[in-house]
Amino acid sequence: MKPGDFLNWRKTLGYTQEEAGQKLGVDRSTIQNWEREITRVPRIVELACQELMRRWKQRPEFGPVALVCADEPMRPEADYPTRTVFVQCELYPNNEVAIRRTLRLGATGKFVNPLIIDQDGGIVWSTPDLLCECDRRRETARSQTKPLGPGPSKAKIKKDRPNRRSRRRAVALKVAKK
Repeated sequence: MKPGDFLNWRKTLGYTQEEAGQKLGVDRSTIQNWEREITRVPRIVELACQELMRRWKQRPEFGPVALVCADEPMRPEADYPTRTVFVQCELYPNNEVAIRRTLRLGATGKFVNPLIIDQDGGIVWSTPDLLCECDRRRETARSQTKPLGPGPSKAKIKKDRPNRRSRRRAVALKVAKK
């Protein structure tokens, strides 16, 4: 990392030195040394920072973002009817809205290689990650939808529901008691 990049990373994610140390498994004093450029930030920490940044950007409220996808495979076969691929780019205020759109487009079948990028063109959700997230959401929705079992039998309904004569008798009794 270049000097100052670590401090910018920490401030962008809103971490205190203590929180950054906890996320990276180091003491606060180590964070201070990196920020003051007393010691160099190790390569493994740079990679960990990139991963934490990616996860931070995948929060539902992160945005604005753009959903990029194609209507056909990016590498069509030689005998594919068209050799032209149209790429769509749709802007959304945040990840949540873009992922919901991805789920709707996925149901159409004319949707290939989706990914979500940020304002700077950095990939927030790669195609495999985004498809896994969509699968996870579909599975969650399926598990939350409980199938309706067979209702009470007609015999039970008749038994629990008084017939017209007994209702009339009950009304007549109430009137007679008054």
